Amino acid sequence: MSHSPAASDDRAERHQHHLKRPVHAQPTSEQPVMTDYRPERYAFRFPNVFVNHIWSGRLPPLVGRKYEISTRGRCGGMAFASLDFYHLGARVPSLSSTDFSPSGVPPDGHPLADYIYARQLHSMLTRVRGVYDGVRYLRWSGQTTTTLIAKTTAEEKKVIASLNRGQPVALGLIKATSMRLKAQGANHQVVCYGYRTAASGHVEFYIYDPNEPFQASPNHDSAALLSRVDGFKRSEFPFQVTRHRQTDRWRGFFVVRYQPMQPDPATIHT
Repeated sequence: MSHSPAASDDRAERHQHHLKRPVHAQPTSEQPVMTDYRPERYAFRFPNVFVNHIWSGRLPPLVGRKYEISTRGRCGGMAFASLDFYHLGARVPSLSSTDFSPSGVPPDGHPLADYIYARQLHSMLTRVRGVYDGVRYLRWSGQTTTTLIAKTTAEEKKVIASLNRGQPVALGLIKATSMRLKAQGANHQVVCYGYRTAASGHVEFYIYDPNEPFQASPNHDSAALLSRVDGFKRSEFPFQVTRHRQTDRWRGFFVVRYQPMQPDPATIHT
């Protein structure tokens, strides 16, 4: 498929940046190690407030009470789609929440909404990699925090190795404390594209959080950091995501088995 001039320019700029970046740099608190993923290019301008309508109908059929089954959120789909545009070398569509009032997101039937939904399913329910990670969410949610700290420490090394190679990754964040399916909505997915070493010696990861839309404003810091909390070994939620003086706590995280996919032209040019 042919690419637009803008996509070609993005790829050229990314290539030049990659050539200049010290791939195996030893970071300090003043020297982050960054891939060429940039939120201003690849982060969506609307938040993860999707509602997924799974089924509606009457039980018993025709004469019974009407029921509706729905879920909320497509964080995995937004993280995967963002990385898809990154690998394509094309900016994400510039659509923002104000373009979709009152829902704040593209409606079902819109090319971008449908693509994000398909990628959500790929991230944890369909395809071999997604099923593997879907099971991992369940297993990790049912394990002790002590176990998750040990597992996350191993995952941190994988993240750093990938970032040192210039490759951003998708991360699965664990908050649920039960393997029940209903509890899985507390878990989350983000994109990690860089890291730095804090004065404490702990690594802090730069992430794009789909729950937070990118805002290009000099008065709005879009950076979010995933890091360990002070005294993390004694905490039930030993990891945190901080942004705009807001903090979310997590039990652990792992590298998601993401595989790039090329969006169709209707999605790219929507």
